[in-house]
Amino acid sequence: MTNSSKSAYFSIVALLFIFLFNSLAFAQDTLSSSVTEAKPELKDSSLYIPLSQFTYAGDRRYTIDGNLPFRKTQIKPLQTAIIGGVFATTVVALHINQENAWWKGQRRSFHFVEDWQSALQVDKLGHSFGSYLMSYGTSESLMASGFNWDDATIYGAIIGLCYQTYVETEDGFASSWGFSPSDWYADAFGSMFFLAQHYVPALQNITPKWQFAPSEWTGKPIINRPRTFIDDYNSSTFWWSLNVYDILPKDAKRYWVPWLNVALGYGGDAIDAVTDPTQPPDQLGQRRYIVGLDLNLVRILPEGGYFWNWFRQTLNYIKLPTPALEFSKAGTKFYFFYPFRISMGQLKF
Repeated sequence: MTNSSKSAYFSIVALLFIFLFNSLAFAQDTLSSSVTEAKPELKDSSLYIPLSQFTYAGDRRYTIDGNLPFRKTQIKPLQTAIIGGVFATTVVALHINQENAWWKGQRRSFHFVEDWQSALQVDKLGHSFGSYLMSYGTSESLMASGFNWDDATIYGAIIGLCYQTYVETEDGFASSWGFSPSDWYADAFGSMFFLAQHYVPALQNITPKWQFAPSEWTGKPIINRPRTFIDDYNSSTFWWSLNVYDILPKDAKRYWVPWLNVALGYGGDAIDAVTDPTQPPDQLGQRRYIVGLDLNLVRILPEGGYFWNWFRQTLNYIKLPTPALEFSKAGTKFYFFYPFRISMGQLKF
């Protein structure tokens, strides 16, 4: 795996551990006979954030344990101990894994290596998205531990960025890598954007999303090195999805369905790939700029139990195939289900 992808990759792995054990902590709390408190969503209490305020882009938000966040932080010892222990154990395990995979035998003095040109900057969007997702996941875990919404958001963003910074710093001591300033700037942007959305609600109308379709499925060149799904940049597209309905004037809303967004995407082709000069131009290294429709899964998928509602909310950070226009050196293409090659044709400018 390349230096530019390690931070995002292990952030996602860490999130999986956090979510898993956070669920176990909630299950333990729910099954405990000492739990007599009614679900906060079934009552209006001064202890909790009101339902009307706990929202994202006008839609109700959900926590991983089904409870509303406290107005003031009230630590839940059991959940905090489990989540804190699992998080610490995960970080140690990831450090050992990374040490063996990339850093072992490479120690040298701290140094910088700027890799702005890497992967046509697609990896920078990967860093940003990974940091955003790490901040989101940590924040959700902190709320389940009893932190109030504000504290969980602030500390979630800080912890997300600190973890990314730790990985970049370790790279800075590795002879084959180096601390990449542009990678760290992208990390910082992801966490800070997550934080900014909390305090500037208008920013919630822009949702970062990630789309992955293996190169083999779309006819794209395959990278010429060992691959993991997170650093196969030929297979990834990163998006910014705009909530059109909520920003339209009131009189214009009737002309637009609430669950349909417009998204801007960016990706690359033939990154680190073995290219064949005899192939068409779109098989050579190039940038992809995409404009397409997007689905707000929170408004499409039906409501259910508390964990399903939270999962539906989290799933909305994944971009599904929809109609789109792709602009690149090869021309302009229309897709019914981007990025799959089911198209009406190709327009050349």
